[in-house]
Amino acid sequence: MDVPVTLDGTLLATRQQEWAAHLAAPHQNPLTTRAEFAGGEVLLDNELCVYTQDARYAEGLPFSGLIVPRRPCETVFDLTPEEAAATHALLAEVQAYLDATVQPDGYTVGWNVFPVGGQHIPHVHLHVIPRWATDASAGAGVRSFLKAAVRADQTRRR
Repeated sequence: MDVPVTLDGTLLATRQQEWAAHLAAPHQNPLTTRAEFAGGEVLLDNELCVYTQDARYAEGLPFSGLIVPRRPCETVFDLTPEEAAATHALLAEVQAYLDATVQPDGYTVGWNVFPVGGQHIPHVHLHVIPRWATDASAGAGVRSFLKAAVRADQTRRR
């Protein structure tokens, strides 16, 4: 299956605008405003972070969710050692929960950092995306996508 994606550099400007808007209005940041989690479902939590699934942000990735630290901080590099450990502990609980409830065949797990890295909300959040062998994108990970984009750019420049 060919999936046309236009990667012409314009997405970065959008991410930068979103980032700036969240910084300018932190009270509207959906990851730092506890009321926003009411729109999604907090399924698991511990003292330092929560796991939520919110269909408003899933965009065709069923059962995907986010692990979000309770303390506002911008990136994974800003987590305290305790928050990093709590995130990892909650990730193990999330895997057990998803394995028991939706039985995925694999996972894509990761952080986007700063607008250039794809992050548009300045509050660290770990994406947890269950994957199935029957998905059209089965076998394609984050690096597959990035490498394909580089190859396409190199071909275009020739």
